[in-house]
Amino acid sequence: MSGPSLEQMMAQMSSISGTGGPETFTHHYKAAKEWEEAKKRGDEKALKKLDFGVGPLCQVKDWKQSRVARAQPHKELCALNKVRLFRRTIVMSSIPFDLQEYMKRIPYFRAETTQFPWMRIETDGTCNHDVIKARLKVLGSGPSFGYWSIPGGLRPHDHNPSMLPGMLPTRKGKLAPYRRGATKAWKSEKDELVPKLFFDGDVPARPQPGQIKDWKSWYEWRGLPLESPAALLMDFPLTAYYLLNDVLKLVDQSEGSGKRRLLVHYIGAEVELNFLPLFSELALLLPDTHIDLVIYGKAAYDLVQMACKDFPQSIATRDIVWSYTAPKKTGGGSIEIRLAGDSDTWSRHDIIDKRKRPDALLGLNAGLLSYTTWSEPMQFSHILSIPFAVTDYAEQTMYTTVNSDSLPRMFASMAAQFRAFPEYAAVANKQRTHPVTVNPFHRPGQRGLPVVRMPNYYNGFAMPVVMKD
Repeated sequence: MSGPSLEQMMAQMSSISGTGGPETFTHHYKAAKEWEEAKKRGDEKALKKLDFGVGPLCQVKDWKQSRVARAQPHKELCALNKVRLFRRTIVMSSIPFDLQEYMKRIPYFRAETTQFPWMRIETDGTCNHDVIKARLKVLGSGPSFGYWSIPGGLRPHDHNPSMLPGMLPTRKGKLAPYRRGATKAWKSEKDELVPKLFFDGDVPARPQPGQIKDWKSWYEWRGLPLESPAALLMDFPLTAYYLLNDVLKLVDQSEGSGKRRLLVHYIGAEVELNFLPLFSELALLLPDTHIDLVIYGKAAYDLVQMACKDFPQSIATRDIVWSYTAPKKTGGGSIEIRLAGDSDTWSRHDIIDKRKRPDALLGLNAGLLSYTTWSEPMQFSHILSIPFAVTDYAEQTMYTTVNSDSLPRMFASMAAQFRAFPEYAAVANKQRTHPVTVNPFHRPGQRGLPVVRMPNYYNGFAMPVVMKD
């Protein structure tokens, strides 16, 4: 398929600046154009001079004046962050905290990144994912960008009104507020770069136990060239697969193991609502398995509430918002996805009925100690022995969660509360292990954080909160 040129995309981005918040994608397309032109000329010197790292962008855009109201400018924050990082290291000195050990992983992450011909590592070690996507012409806001669609401007979670909701019909002549859930399709210039779900031929073979272990093996199994940028979106469904299959070990992939059903509560979803159909990959990867995937989070709740109020015939009001069955050759796995619209958080009320207790809880890029909403999932997964696994950006964050006594202290408090209930008392006192592993399906490319040089990746590291008994 042919698409617009980078110049046309820049013009398009400028034309929607009114819906893109305080910052549009124009400067990313400008940077991508410079990159593309230098690449076409074969000008290695010019390519080396280009720098799309977070430092230069911050210096130019908000060195003296922040783009966020009442926020400190980067000039002040840079110095503060360095001090904070230094102090935090001192405060945490009682915790096993070996920066050198974490830094040993950099060659691995770099190799995983550079295997993709569309990637670029900046001088500060980061990857500017927006510039990369602009060069691939998939960066933008609105349904026309399909699964890639994101709100323009600064994106602290879901607070930017910038694009039309794709799971909802829009009122003629009226711009709807931004809501997660703009699903449409892959946007790509070449069909051979898209991981298809519906096949005319070349159906993927049934995956063998241990076969799909990293990006390279998944690309080979899917028949995709590494030129495909699919890894920039597929880290979410592939990470869910890794947590269910490798971390929690809930699935027996051997033939003859029989049909199984898994009820999975997926907690804290935000951007995932833009590409829910991509979780169909779980049906392809897990033969003879049916997955009921229930999506929890404020974004899902808001979407359902708005749909029920204003768009009662829309997809978001249905019990099942997406379903898919894999070809028999691949193993015949299946998935049904639901949105939890009764509450904006997961709580104990979701598991009072024993028949509705999930087989697993998942939380991606979770930040367990950063949000109080994780308290109940952690407590009740422990007391009820519900397998629960999460990912986070940094290895340090996960070791801090475990070794700062946060989890042990929380579990101990649960034991005290349940002394009068013999059914749960023994479980409440159970000691659990939380091994941290590198997630082989992390999104390639170091996140653009100005003061972090340890490995820091979307879905970078995985950890079980509660293992299967």
